[in-house]
Amino acid sequence: MTTEILIVGFIAVLLGYIIFLHIQLARKNIFIESTVKRLSGIEKSWSAEDMMKFLQEIRKVSHYSAFFTDKLFEDKQMGFLLENAKESRVYIHYTKNEDDAKNIIREGFRFADSFYKTAIPVSDDKLDLLMKHNSRKSFGDYVVVICLSDKIFDHYSSELERHGLKSYSVENILTETNPLKNENDDIIYLLSNRYIKGYINHQSGEITRNPDYNASYDSVKFEKNLELLKSRVLN
Repeated sequence: MTTEILIVGFIAVLLGYIIFLHIQLARKNIFIESTVKRLSGIEKSWSAEDMMKFLQEIRKVSHYSAFFTDKLFEDKQMGFLLENAKESRVYIHYTKNEDDAKNIIREGFRFADSFYKTAIPVSDDKLDLLMKHNSRKSFGDYVVVICLSDKIFDHYSSELERHGLKSYSVENILTETNPLKNENDDIIYLLSNRYIKGYINHQSGEITRNPDYNASYDSVKFEKNLELLKSRVLN
């Protein structure tokens, strides 16, 4: 008789635990669905594929609350990151060490061959930013903000196109030092530090600004870089 009671008791506990797990799973699914619906009505402009990608990003995270309370998405930090988004091209780059972030502010942004290998374009589309941030934040706590005015970007983009230099990017022009080759034979460029707005610690929310920042900065060296490219093509 005692054995039967124990078995019944064990089955009851097991059933209770199963019910508990189902409730927890249901709550998480409801959380995901309601979160998407609440995000500024942006879901109306997203395709089913975009929505599925977003849901997959959320499901990768075990602690949902920590994901949505990331300091990067608070008003002050978002204001710093996106305040010039309507008239500028904004990019972010992640680094683990604050000394590296400080060095980028002082010297500029160093990149090999293509600027876009480690600089990610962002806009005021918060869902898009959310996914990009979640996929990159493991690269470091420090988010370096790079900003180029549309005026500067469009000017040099049209010049490159006008002279048949479509294989080159605007970012390859906006450097005040000559490009160099590293040990892997990659061409290293140094984007002017004037385009570095600063950086954000996405864990603490601390913002560090670059006193030399000027998204509309233009230099005579940029025109010389363009002339040099033109001469190489002609030769």
